[in-house]
Amino acid sequence: MRAEIDTLLLKKQMLKLKKVEEVLFFLTILFLPTQLGRHFWPQFSFVYSLPIDYLSPTIYFWDILVLFLWIVFLISGKHINRVALIFFYFFILSQALSLIFNPSSVGVGLVRLEQYTIAGLFGVYVASLKKGEIDKIYFPLTLAILGEAALAILQFIKGGSIGLWILGERTFSLSTPAIAKFDFHGNEFLRPYGTFPHPNVLAGFILTALLLLPKKGLVTVSGGLAILLTVSRVTIAAAFISAVFVFKSHGRKLMILTLLLLSPILYTRYSAIFNFDNLTLLRREELSLIAINLWPINPLFGIGLNNFIPQAADALLTGPSRFLQPVHNIFLLSLSETGILGLIGLLSLIGYPLYKKKLLMVWVSLIFLGLFDHYFLTLPQGYRLLFLVWGISLSMLEWKSAKSG
Repeated sequence: MRAEIDTLLLKKQMLKLKKVEEVLFFLTILFLPTQLGRHFWPQFSFVYSLPIDYLSPTIYFWDILVLFLWIVFLISGKHINRVALIFFYFFILSQALSLIFNPSSVGVGLVRLEQYTIAGLFGVYVASLKKGEIDKIYFPLTLAILGEAALAILQFIKGGSIGLWILGERTFSLSTPAIAKFDFHGNEFLRPYGTFPHPNVLAGFILTALLLLPKKGLVTVSGGLAILLTVSRVTIAAAFISAVFVFKSHGRKLMILTLLLLSPILYTRYSAIFNFDNLTLLRREELSLIAINLWPINPLFGIGLNNFIPQAADALLTGPSRFLQPVHNIFLLSLSETGILGLIGLLSLIGYPLYKKKLLMVWVSLIFLGLFDHYFLTLPQGYRLLFLVWGISLSMLEWKSAKSG
């Protein structure tokens, strides 16, 4: 009798634990695009006396959710995807070694390493989910996309922020210095940010998240509108290319019609890069050359994780002020900061699911975006999304392996 009571109590505790885990998982997906956090500013977070967000130790609300999720996951004693764990360990080790061989750069490196570890653990958790559990990603992810799209549309209409600082929305308007704007025949429009640090990141997040969803519909329309409002050149190009493969004949016809209707705006946006808006192109070229020149300093281990900005600051000359940003290419960034070994770690992380052809369209889009921007390796929403895609891919491979076994 006593044994039966103990068994019953254990079942009730496990059910409660499962519900807590489900709630935490729902929240981690829902709050994935947010950047609410507490920044700290030690001396190494400044360059030329300017505080640099990329170098600042930060405790994010999302990080706390992931840590609690992992605690519940470990207590429940569920199966951990060992393949995912091995790839995660190798990636983290390949990044950490750059700090061992560059001891002067450990402070800023640990900032990035800590964030990779939390996002990577989230990826391992997702990779360990069963098929029915993975399906629970799509509803909160849909809500996240709809929320960001609605916020982007409201920001565009207002020409400034809405005031959702609780989600990490920054305060800005059309008159804010260095704010991203779109000039259409003398009329200036704000490029919406959502809860992201730049419109390009908002657009890249929405596109990647949309490609993850098995069903399209209202969320695709609202997300597509938000992407168009950001007028992010690379993401819009990636979206139209992806649509060719994702949509069927009816959807392709609608896409062509949309392209024709938007052609005056798109022509203005893309042609601007060759005349009055060529500064962005020149800066990206300069950053790429700096990355190529920094790599030979330490070819095997790089200059140190998260050390591109401090190392490149003196060489930045293009524009009215120094453009204190990482190189806008995740592969050049990885090579310069963590050397050949770190790049192998990144390529292994991405290459395995790509080789196995899991979520192929998502990975191709992600790599394309990564060739022109850095946020998948430098910004919290970027590497969270990277590890989400990675986790889902490895979870699918686990199902395939279990089914064939």
